[in-house]
Amino acid sequence: MIKNIIFDLDGTLVDSIYDIHNCVNTTLKHFSLETITMEDAHKFVGNGARLLIKRAVNKYSNNENIEEEAYNFYMKCYEEHCVDNTKLYDGVYDTLESLYKQDKTMFIISNKPNKMVKKTADKLNILKYFKAVIGDGVYPYRKPDANIWYSLKKDYNLIEDETVMVGDGVPDYEFAINSKIKCLIVLYGITDKNILLNLKNNYYLNSFKEISEHVQ
Repeated sequence: MIKNIIFDLDGTLVDSIYDIHNCVNTTLKHFSLETITMEDAHKFVGNGARLLIKRAVNKYSNNENIEEEAYNFYMKCYEEHCVDNTKLYDGVYDTLESLYKQDKTMFIISNKPNKMVKKTADKLNILKYFKAVIGDGVYPYRKPDANIWYSLKKDYNLIEDETVMVGDGVPDYEFAINSKIKCLIVLYGITDKNILLNLKNNYYLNSFKEISEHVQ
């Protein structure tokens, strides 16, 4: 029986790509660099803000010398604008409410900086459903590192067979595999559907509400 559910944030609970894309391009313009497309943004996210900015500033030419400065600029911009256009995916609020009433213990694990994960969840009125929100910086690891699971398991007395990971990215899938927990991959999120299907995971979801069928 599944008692614990770990959720990714971006591309799983919330559609945040517009705010991410806007802040990346604001950063690039500030440094007089060519902006990236929405398609680029979809490809570049998933492994944390530093790698996102590294990919963006170096897309057209080598700009390693400004990566740190660009990262700091982006972080300030995104902290101020991380929920300008970000919204919950269809079915998220009602499904979380239902799972909460079923006494499921729920967590968010995201590679987004922790402060912004909490701000996003709070602004969208879902923070109340989660036992803990773990963004980048809470533990000295990020997905797909299984050390996050070991820390979470220890801190909250979790068991692999009672836990499932729900995410839309390759790092979510690899995190679940590394942690030996069941993985539900959603196909409506940020990562290209074909990339996810090529993983040959056992469980794919086309909508958030389908989660309920897999956590009984």
